[in-house]
Amino acid sequence: MLWNENGEAMINYSDGTSREWIVTNGIGGYASSTSIGANTRAYHGLLIASLSPPVERWLLLSSLDETVNGIELANHQYPGVVHPQGFRYLESFTAEPVPTYLYRVNDVEVAKRIFMVQGENTSVIRYHISGDAHIRIMPLVTSRCFHAVSGRPEIRQEAMERGALLRSRCDLHIVSDRARYVRKEMWYHNFEYEAERLRGLGWREDLLCPGWFEADVKNELDLTITASTGLVEANGSMLEGEMKRRRMITSMLPEEIRSLAIAADSFLVRRGSGMSIIAGYHWFDDWGRDAMISLPGLLLSTGRFDDARAVLRTFSEHVRDGLVPNDLGASSYNTVDASLLFIRAVCEYFRFTSDLDLIRALWPTLMSIIECYTGRTPVGYMDSDCLIASSEGATWMDARVDGRCVTPRAGKCVEVNALWYEALRLLEAISEALNLEWRWHGLSERVRHSFKRFWNPAGYLYDTIDPYDGSIRPNQVIAVAFSHGLLSLDRTRAVLRCATEELLTPYGLRTLSPRDPAYIGRYEGSPRERDRAYHQGTVWPWLIGPYITAYLRANRCSKRSRMHALSLLRPLLEERRYGIGTIAEVYDGDPPHRPGGCISQAWSVAEVIRAFLEARNGIERRC
Repeated sequence: MLWNENGEAMINYSDGTSREWIVTNGIGGYASSTSIGANTRAYHGLLIASLSPPVERWLLLSSLDETVNGIELANHQYPGVVHPQGFRYLESFTAEPVPTYLYRVNDVEVAKRIFMVQGENTSVIRYHISGDAHIRIMPLVTSRCFHAVSGRPEIRQEAMERGALLRSRCDLHIVSDRARYVRKEMWYHNFEYEAERLRGLGWREDLLCPGWFEADVKNELDLTITASTGLVEANGSMLEGEMKRRRMITSMLPEEIRSLAIAADSFLVRRGSGMSIIAGYHWFDDWGRDAMISLPGLLLSTGRFDDARAVLRTFSEHVRDGLVPNDLGASSYNTVDASLLFIRAVCEYFRFTSDLDLIRALWPTLMSIIECYTGRTPVGYMDSDCLIASSEGATWMDARVDGRCVTPRAGKCVEVNALWYEALRLLEAISEALNLEWRWHGLSERVRHSFKRFWNPAGYLYDTIDPYDGSIRPNQVIAVAFSHGLLSLDRTRAVLRCATEELLTPYGLRTLSPRDPAYIGRYEGSPRERDRAYHQGTVWPWLIGPYITAYLRANRCSKRSRMHALSLLRPLLEERRYGIGTIAEVYDGDPPHRPGGCISQAWSVAEVIRAFLEARNGIERRC
């Protein structure tokens, strides 16, 4: 019987492939697979290198297939069959502290541990074999963009001591410290990736076996295989160093969120001489909106202030005409809220650190954002009532189908104008405290007065005004949580009642009330079908963070409300489906709320961490 890390029986192949792990290298690269080692995505593999950190990710090593005394331990899906079925010999799997598989073949035990070297495109796979055995380890390789399967890439092999150098788009060095290498090239055909088939994407490819490593074992043997874009000598201190680094990340945090703290670390990446935040794994790059929503939970709540400062500096250097880029790698400036979220993140950083130097250094950039928004940006402008009117598709609900926005939200959006008010309020207060330039005295008060128009007599906030849209969406909760003083306590409580009755699920908030005719309860199918559902009812875990903040504020941070808030977070803290030790991008709006999208999403992890610590400790200086 196969058991997972929670002591639950995994009775078949489907159970084993429903849970995925990922480890990262701090520059955008990663290794990832399932709890039985079967690759079900085009994004799975043991070495996905970032050739231009943190982007241009390239899949090089798909898997290492072991054979022990003639018994194959791999798992591959081919047309109509899963072969071999090595999961039948898998006794246990755990993702912490590093992904570890334990196999038993008769009297032979094989432990396989996988980790990456921080700052390098290097994956290390360490084996411990106990018993008398002949072990053969067969690498399956390719050379392609990680986004899509392809034909047979041209891969040239050169001999190396204890391994091979494979040349293609980039070099792959694959070597072992204790096993001998036998060169024998062979292509294997029609590997199938079921997750991609279900997503309506390319799902078949061929992989090259360049040869294999083998060793004869008497009693026991430790051996290591290293796959890297450079030549690396593996040693025992590599794993010890990684374990020490992880302990430092989690040592000061409560037990309940230590796994999430490791997940949080995976999103922090180097970009040039600075730092950035990957929006989600497997396929997202570093996005401005996502990074700014994520930064407080990923870095400030966890005490990583130097990293937070570095991320803020990176994004400040890319501000153009008052706009923070939506996609940093693509330099796209098409979001109305990223710049306002950047101001919020800077102010949160200042609240945590009192770092005057960074505030003064960023002040010209902050002023350029306000200057731009009081005039006209490519995505919005300040109207005569001092509210921001934005173009369609400029908010976080930006999915498009056939070039058209599914949720256009053109006009004056509730959360955008709450962020606008909060940016003005906070920066004016900082300018007075530090004697810095400020030319917009009284503007925040005029925004606050105009914001009253968002109140719907039905007892909640309009999603947009000019034109009015009374759809019940979670953006009203974001507006309450990310601003102060816009609503009375009674109206704050009314918004919470509406969100609780219409939107709240165990895994976050729905993006649209199920009573709305446009509601779609399942996030599944082709890209077009998924994009239609993305913001039309699909649950987003990150929204539980604003909900908890608003709930605590509405209940004056009472002990009872804090205990209830912690209970609301428990399903996400105890989630064991999909991405192990992390939180998915989305869930179905309809029960049983299946997880979907990316297996590990930055703002999902960040907002659960932030909300947990707020509920546990109280909201400092806010209730």
